[in-house]
This record gives sequence, C-alpha cells and structure tokens, in this order.
Amino acid sequence: MERVRRTQAERSATTRAALLAATVDSLVERGYRGTTTQDVARRAGVSYGALLHHFPAKADLLSAALGHVLDLRTTEFRKAMADLPPGTATREAAIDVLWSMFQGPTFTAWLEMSVAARTDGELAVGFEHVAREFAETCVAQYSELFPEDAVADPELPRIAVATLFTFLDGLAVAHLVPGCELIPPEQALDVFKLLISSALPAPEETP
Repeated sequence: MERVRRTQAERSATTRAALLAATVDSLVERGYRGTTTQDVARRAGVSYGALLHHFPAKADLLSAALGHVLDLRTTEFRKAMADLPPGTATREAAIDVLWSMFQGPTFTAWLEMSVAARTDGELAVGFEHVAREFAETCVAQYSELFPEDAVADPELPRIAVATLFTFLDGLAVAHLVPGCELIPPEQALDVFKLLISSALPAPEETP
C-alpha cells in the first residue's frame, strides 16, 4: 500500500502542535523560570532551529501555548455543557465544570505566566492579548447559555464572568499551595453556588 506523504502545511502544523504541548508540560513541571526553549524543543522531539522558525522569541512561544490550551478548554467546556442531562441546574453545573478545569494543568500554566508577566514587559504584551480574547470568549459563552441575563442587563454576562473567575482564581491558588485552604474547596463552592442562586435565580424561579 502506497504511503501517503503529508504536505508541508501538515508537517508544520504537527510541529507547532508538539511545541505548544511541550511548552505547557514544561510550565507545569518546571515553572516559568525553568522553562527554556531548548528544553521545549527536546520535549517536542524537534530541532531547536524548527522551534525558532515557528517562534523566534520565548514570549511568542509561551503566549501561543497558553492561547492554544485555553482554546481547547473552551471547546471542552462547551461540549460538557451541551452534554448535560435534561433538568440539570445549569449554573451550578457550569461552576462545577469550570472548577474541574481550574484544578488541571491549564490553570497551573496560566498562573505561572500571569506571575511572570507582572515583571516581564515582553511577555505581558502577549499574555494580555490572550487573556482578553479568552475573557471575551467566556462572556460570549455566558450570553449563549443564559440569554435571559443578557436581555435583563447587557452588562450582566461580563460582571458574572468576572465574579466567577475571581472566585475560582482565588480558590484554585489556595488549593494549589499547601496550607492555604481555610475550608475545603467543596464547602466554598457550595456557599458560592448559594449566593449565585440568590442573586441570579433560574428563569423558572423568577416571579
């Protein structure tokens, strides 16, 4: 059977994907300062020259890797919400799905880069761009899931997403650092869900 040869574009896409995955793995395992372009190339199984061809600067590589993994998480979240059984408390389910993601490698990579971007001006530019795009995507998804909120107040989706992410960011950091949890995360989530249900009752519960 004749072997089908991949096109240059296909080979390039495969190399790029391997580099992005290796970058995230390195951020999680070694942190921002321990992540080097040489190590990323080795992890990805490509030459250092190939890495430089795709990403001339380390900041470009890190920002692209973070954007890539956030795109994957966005797709996963959309699918998880679409697969919910009928009658599921949607807002509570959304919080649970997001919390599961905040405990994974994506959040660790995000945390490493957000701290580094505070003092690295070059990294900050790319990180801010990725963060803004992700935030806008999340606001759009919220509006799709809860259109009645957007109708009631066009700014509500943005406020709700900002509030949720602020809470989950803090909870995830406390969960990640030993000794920082004052109460179990499940208990904190239950309290947060109760506050949300009071502030934003489900459509069928609205008088």
